Amino acid sequence: MRRHFAEDTSVPVSRTRGDIDSLLRKWGCKGIQWTDQFEDGLVILRFAWLFKDNSYMARFVLKLPTEAELRERAIDGRSYNKVSPNKLARLQEQQGQQEHRVLLLWLKAAFNAVEAGIVKAEEIFLPFIEGKNGQTVGEAILPRLNMLLTNNPVSLLTQGE
Repeated sequence: MRRHFAEDTSVPVSRTRGDIDSLLRKWGCKGIQWTDQFEDGLVILRFAWLFKDNSYMARFVLKLPTEAELRERAIDGRSYNKVSPNKLARLQEQQGQQEHRVLLLWLKAAFNAVEAGIVKAEEIFLPFIEGKNGQTVGEAILPRLNMLLTNNPVSLLTQGE
């Protein structure tokens, strides 16, 4: 079975968030917001970014296991399918560590690709840029992606206005 990046990390979420904050500040971000939605198992990172005299708001959403999913993972088959308190505590402690490390890795790679001239910043962050309505470009485009690829791209711009 293939191992996933940072699946066994012990780096606390708080440290990784600090690393992400430092990285974003280094790259010129003007504001950073973390939102935790515990019941939904969501972590949302938003950052304000000034690039070539344009101000952007980017949003990344991390999906974490909910408490119910953690409890299900903590079931111990050796003890009549009951939740193992030790296993549950360990899963709760590790919750979000891998996802945050992967986000940090992605952001580092993205900024380095921009710096190396491999891709333009607007291109790599385009799907994550939020409009004034709170919807990201990716959320707006993905449902109509097939239309974009099979029809005249101008028709995409007039849809839903």
